[in-house]
Amino acid sequence: GYSIILVLETMKTFSAEDSLTEEALVTKLRTCRYHHLFLHTSLRQNTSGTCRWGEFGEGGLLWGECSARHFEWFDGNPVTELLLKVKELYGLDDEVAFRNITVSSEKRPRPLHLGTATQIGAIPTEGIPCLLKVLLPSNCSGLPVLYVRDLLLNPPAYEIASMIQATCKLMGNVMCSIPDFTCVSSAKLVKLLELREANHIEFCRIKNVLDEILQMYRNSELNEILKLLMDPTWVATGLKIDFETLVSECEWASCRIDEMISLDCESDQKTSFNPIIPNEFFEDMESSWKGRVKRIHIQEAFGEVEKAVEALSLAVTEDFLPIISRIKATTAPLGGPKGEITYVLVDEICRGTETAKGTCIAGSIVETLDEIGCLGIVSTHLHGIFSLPLNTKNTIYKAMGTEYVNGQTKPTWKLIDGICRESLAFETAQKEGIPETIIQRAQELYLSAYTKDIFSGRNDPTLEQFCSDTILNGSEEAYHQISRIRAGTVPSKTESTNRLEILQKEVESAVTIICQKKLIELYKQKNTSELGEVNCVSIAARERPPPSTIGASSVYVMLRPDKRLYVGETDDLDGRVRAHRSKEGMQSAWFLYFTVSGKSMACQLETLL
Repeated sequence: GYSIILVLETMKTFSAEDSLTEEALVTKLRTCRYHHLFLHTSLRQNTSGTCRWGEFGEGGLLWGECSARHFEWFDGNPVTELLLKVKELYGLDDEVAFRNITVSSEKRPRPLHLGTATQIGAIPTEGIPCLLKVLLPSNCSGLPVLYVRDLLLNPPAYEIASMIQATCKLMGNVMCSIPDFTCVSSAKLVKLLELREANHIEFCRIKNVLDEILQMYRNSELNEILKLLMDPTWVATGLKIDFETLVSECEWASCRIDEMISLDCESDQKTSFNPIIPNEFFEDMESSWKGRVKRIHIQEAFGEVEKAVEALSLAVTEDFLPIISRIKATTAPLGGPKGEITYVLVDEICRGTETAKGTCIAGSIVETLDEIGCLGIVSTHLHGIFSLPLNTKNTIYKAMGTEYVNGQTKPTWKLIDGICRESLAFETAQKEGIPETIIQRAQELYLSAYTKDIFSGRNDPTLEQFCSDTILNGSEEAYHQISRIRAGTVPSKTESTNRLEILQKEVESAVTIICQKKLIELYKQKNTSELGEVNCVSIAARERPPPSTIGASSVYVMLRPDKRLYVGETDDLDGRVRAHRSKEGMQSAWFLYFTVSGKSMACQLETLL
């Protein structure tokens, strides 16, 4: 018969089953989840003696199953060669050992025929109801369903089957309460623990499993069930351990988790409280980290937070409450305490009228406020106000700080001294999705109407530098050149490909610089044992991530067709790329990614980007 070898990289295990019929083999291929399929060259020779395997005779069904999937041929010793290929695929050292968890097939019943498995719904088939949905409760899902399904498809040896049957009978007759039976994927758990990436939620789940085992051990009715489950667990996991060893190790691990993880809402970990600050503020700030690790292990962090609460309370008391008091005083009833407001905030003054006269009215208002000594801020886009002969003594001019990145003006969100006559109208319009043709025409109109102002020193330094190096004669080409510098756009359709390539390189450069700087910083702080390196890889349209990304933590940037960037992190890059591209208009989205050592690091860099 046929032989199949299953390798689980996460658990570092492998198992072999032999004497399988062709139908049993195809059934396994359809029901087990695998990333890579390798076929041994011995399959090329079938009973008909043909060199093209599966063309005649016994190979027909297997050939039909495999030909629709991606596979590779290999030869030599099946186990040795397969393990070498797995180590090569996942970048494992040659010294990494894989445990053999093969269970003897002696006296083991034959697996279900493909037709039988299909007809009873053990293999999902359109038009055939799933047997498991009839057999199991509606709230039963996930790992239990997969386990029962595997028992149907691959019946265990008689001794193991008898133990499972006896367990079910005992469980049906117990009168005491039973544990919740927390289900945790062993492969996922091993990966998280190996990478030191398990968070408090995972540790709580682990402790739940441990405590449930101990609960069964200490209960006379459940103790026998726990003993009966030892051998079926060995068959499912390949781990065979002594009963007393299991119990003692569970006790030790449960105590260690209990010492570190905050399992209940401890009184010393309640969110901060201050009568003058809304409770919702403290909930937002502290709920994401308080109540996870016991306070004794993070006393320094708690101390810093308490100091910050005190500083915030003082600032609110001194700066904000007096304003509230004054506002309340002005709205007090007759005979109540009176007060006055001495702070004025005026936004876009006199914008609702003709520009020239509105500018003069705004100037007059500023003079009046200045004369009476009022404190406040007046914001405006009426740049003509700076040219008026205003009589002011106390008024000073401030502007939004800007910086020039790749020929575009971008705000720094900082207030600086000086006058600003520039706006971000074109950039804002582009950001809000105004069609490119409209913005391009608007730039041309602006340049043709206000060329004198642009070259009189009242525009941004990027344009001034550009104009000093270029002879401009008012021609259409000159306007296009300035337009390209200002908006970072290239009108010509023939240059769109080059523009995209430039943008991709700029994104790659920015990602590399930002993330490499962060990795160096973490390494210097000794938060990481070794200095990581950012090696960006691009995924163009109609391309997919390489197999090496399977199970690896990745940070990725997606360049959408609408020129917006999406940053994310995942342990399943191939699945995430397919999910993004399945959305309308996203089929040709371009991706840039790099892998990092662990999900925690990926989350940090994702947030940073």
